Amino acid sequence: MRRAAAALSLVAVVAALAAGCAGLGLGDEAKVIPPEQRHPAPAFTVPDLDGAGEVSLADYRGTPVVLNFWASWCDPCQQETPALVAFSKERRDVQVVGLAVNDRGSKSRAFARKYGVHYPLGVDGDGDTIAKYGANGLPVTVFIDADGRIAQTSFGALTQQQFEGYADKIGA
Repeated sequence: MRRAAAALSLVAVVAALAAGCAGLGLGDEAKVIPPEQRHPAPAFTVPDLDGAGEVSLADYRGTPVVLNFWASWCDPCQQETPALVAFSKERRDVQVVGLAVNDRGSKSRAFARKYGVHYPLGVDGDGDTIAKYGANGLPVTVFIDADGRIAQTSFGALTQQQFEGYADKIGA
């Protein structure tokens, strides 16, 4: 009897989470904020993952940006990264930038090697940058138009098709 009640509770929680995710922009149709309602993306400059320089949003002004917050220990990030890598290879009209949040440098670098990440990677070691974007939890992807304004923020893992849909909608 208790097992049946526990199983029902688990099913209810999973269903609620799935319904909640659908309301966060994770459905099949890419919906973005209309251009006249977009707000500027918070500026950031962080150390790059290799420690040899910096990654700054300002460097990509005039180009649409897909800003992805991730961590090596994040299971949904591990599921999403191959799709993001494939998307970034196909879409040269969009700049993908990844920021490792609250992650160990060695683990982040190993993660990037494992998935063949070739786009710029920075370190948001204490989570200050993701907080500027009003997000917590991972992964989070922010779609920024060529004018530096936020067109959409998606919470949770995305597919390559979803990356494509959002990129198309922001004018890339």
